[in-house]
Amino acid sequence: MKPFAGACAPGPRPGYIFMTKRSLIRWFIKEVRWATPRNVAFFLEGRCTPKILKAYASELSEMLREKDNSIRLKRIRNQDGKYAYTLTAKTLPTFLFNHDSCLRDVIGKFLHGKGFVEVSFGHPADATILHYRLELDNGHMTDRQLEYKMRRHYVHAGGQIIFIMRHREHPRLEVKRLEKLFSIAGKVFPGLPNKVLGASYAGFLENGTIFNRKGESKITLNQPRGWLTRKEVLCTRRK
Repeated sequence: MKPFAGACAPGPRPGYIFMTKRSLIRWFIKEVRWATPRNVAFFLEGRCTPKILKAYASELSEMLREKDNSIRLKRIRNQDGKYAYTLTAKTLPTFLFNHDSCLRDVIGKFLHGKGFVEVSFGHPADATILHYRLELDNGHMTDRQLEYKMRRHYVHAGGQIIFIMRHREHPRLEVKRLEKLFSIAGKVFPGLPNKVLGASYAGFLENGTIFNRKGESKITLNQPRGWLTRKEVLCTRRK
């Protein structure tokens, strides 16, 4: 893939820095329903080294012992013995745990330093933040399946879709899948280069950069329409 030129999103909003670390952790966990120490690390630090992971594992463990029941974290396990922390969730997925945990890595990185933005998990996207529909691809979908997904769910939908391309067995293939994604997006949305955005999973967690199919990058959470121009918004609505 030709090297991209990118720009990262702006820093924290006013008010974000006045909350305690534990308050921020609870806010994030409440938004995403449950989280692992790795998920929380990407949200608060924007990265996850072994040292950072160990620190947040310890922090979350201590939050299980809060005296106030209303803010005390709970630890839940799935059938495979994997665990996560929650305030309200009763169960933890087993079959989809790896996918959902990686999705929370992406959400944490996406929200890092950007203040308080609501996260929802409504169909058809894996997650929605403002007008961004997040899709985490695990590397198993064929070209035809990717195209079908775009046409079925997003041709008539507003906003922008961000595909994070992950490959479970061979991370080095994520960039090739990203190229494939943009090729398909060019067929489905020929006049809307900013409708489908994307990044490789490893690359996004490393630098937080997201691209359109022209290789340009810009995500701004404090603007109501982000990248979409007025012309593109009108084109999307007509379809």
